[in-house]
Amino acid sequence: MRIPSGGRPVEEVDEFDLIDSIQRSIMLHKSTRLSLGIGDDAAVWTPRPGRQIVLTTDTLIEEVDFRVPWIEYRDLGHKALAVNLSDIAAMGATPRLVLVSLGLRGNERDREVIEFYQGMNGLARQFRTVIAGGDISDSPHGMVISITAIGEGPPKGLPLLTRSAAQVGDVIAVTGALGLAAGGLRTYLYDLRNLDGRPVMREHFDRPTPRVREARVLLRSGVRAAIDLSDGLYGDLPKICAASNLSALVDATKIPVPSSIRWVFTDWFDLAVRGGEDYELLFTASPAVFRRACQAFRRLGMPEPIAIGTMQEPGADGPEHKLRKQNGQVEVVEPGGFVHFGPKR
Repeated sequence: MRIPSGGRPVEEVDEFDLIDSIQRSIMLHKSTRLSLGIGDDAAVWTPRPGRQIVLTTDTLIEEVDFRVPWIEYRDLGHKALAVNLSDIAAMGATPRLVLVSLGLRGNERDREVIEFYQGMNGLARQFRTVIAGGDISDSPHGMVISITAIGEGPPKGLPLLTRSAAQVGDVIAVTGALGLAAGGLRTYLYDLRNLDGRPVMREHFDRPTPRVREARVLLRSGVRAAIDLSDGLYGDLPKICAASNLSALVDATKIPVPSSIRWVFTDWFDLAVRGGEDYELLFTASPAVFRRACQAFRRLGMPEPIAIGTMQEPGADGPEHKLRKQNGQVEVVEPGGFVHFGPKR
């Protein structure tokens, strides 16, 4: 639960004074390739020679993507940036700088806005990413956060990770457990206070970790197909299937669902595969490349990826998403995870 912060309401603060305060709070980290940052009409950045530029953008809207009473502003800043860095990582690229546009109701405290940017900057520094500029505007109907992230592609000779590069016979794998973030969201929605595992669930929901380092290891190991798990396994795996024109067979017994989710929620399986916001990497690789990737993760002291299925030829009507249940029976499942508009699954 968010603790009220000190400071003045933003509507009582001069816009340029607020921008100056933000600039001072995030000028701790600079990039030698950023020749102009906050303070001019635009930022100027020079990528390394021969590198592709990778761009992504994401918008978070109050009461749709987040609720202010639930979360500290510092954590909100962290999460807003994490979801963008996760997209850059899923392409096998390295995040370099971000532009942040912020719409404010006006009743936020200036201290809270600074904490928001400090939360972003803390995560940005972990990955040597620079907050290079942005915009602040009035948004009387609710807070709006829009971030554009810019990254550098891998060195020459290494392609970007894409959804369309999966091959028949590939192992389907994920970089971590599924369902914790969805469990965290549920603890907020239903005010579940005395729940085993609640702190871990909320940490995964409030402060996800973009798998930037993991993506680099996968890319250098030979992986070529990947996506980040923002909309759940059943929401994102079909995107790889559609882009690669292949079917997927997932083994229900191999999906890594933490015990805290299994023990607490009766619909734990659906929560894990459709809940979303895990921000782990979902990827496919030949068995040999998968073994190589696991060896690389072990050498670096990182948790190994978990194999959960295989890519197969498409069905007569196109790509299918199939599940082998615990009793060994295989069924075609309806794809779908979290959706922003329309009926929620």
